[in-house]
Amino acid sequence: MNGPYQTPSALVKEPLMAFFWAILAPSLFLSGAALIALEMIPDFESGTASEIQAYHTLWLVSCLGTALWFILMSLWSEKIGAGAFAGEMRTTSNWIGAALVLGPILLIVPTVIVSGLMSEAGWQYREEVNEAVFAPQNWSLAYIFIAVFMAPIVEEVTFRGIAFGAIIARGLSPIAAVTVSSLAFAFSHMQYSPAAMIVVFVTGLGLAMLRLLSGTVIVPIVAHMAANASVLLINWFASNPPT
Repeated sequence: MNGPYQTPSALVKEPLMAFFWAILAPSLFLSGAALIALEMIPDFESGTASEIQAYHTLWLVSCLGTALWFILMSLWSEKIGAGAFAGEMRTTSNWIGAALVLGPILLIVPTVIVSGLMSEAGWQYREEVNEAVFAPQNWSLAYIFIAVFMAPIVEEVTFRGIAFGAIIARGLSPIAAVTVSSLAFAFSHMQYSPAAMIVVFVTGLGLAMLRLLSGTVIVPIVAHMAANASVLLINWFASNPPT
């Protein structure tokens, strides 16, 4: 049974587990995958083929860790009666079209604004993060699959499905649901600098509004996919300009 904004009423159950999936699980599964990958990766020298292979291994293990996160979370959501995606997955073609257009705007516009305010290059990541992991020349099929397909699905079910839905199901306001779920979304991206996390938060607000207005989880999923795909294309062409 669905409540306000097509939110599964069953999400009122087991609030501690909802907290776990929205706040703790992202760090637990992704950090765990990274630690496992580091144990598997042999020492390598920078600029060699072994370095690229190491990054490919990291993204493959991350892909498996993200899949495990989604499977266990989805089974829990199904068990309590909220459905595998913690929300409605049907919508109209108009909403899909809107998601494809609005998704890139929600990510690119705040990125451009914040970038214009930052004086130094490489402002997107924390100092301790190895930016080469995300460099286009080191991408693998696993990385592209995570960025364009897996992350949008898992993150939207987590934050616009379970987190948003659990707040609405407990009778709190949609403003609280939009804000808190977006904060959780931002803090799940701890590889980014504080400035970049503001971008993630603003993007999360937009995605949460799409969830609120459309009454479905599939609309923010499609918007998130379009946003990530657009940024990948921009980064690829920026690193490989036509000659």
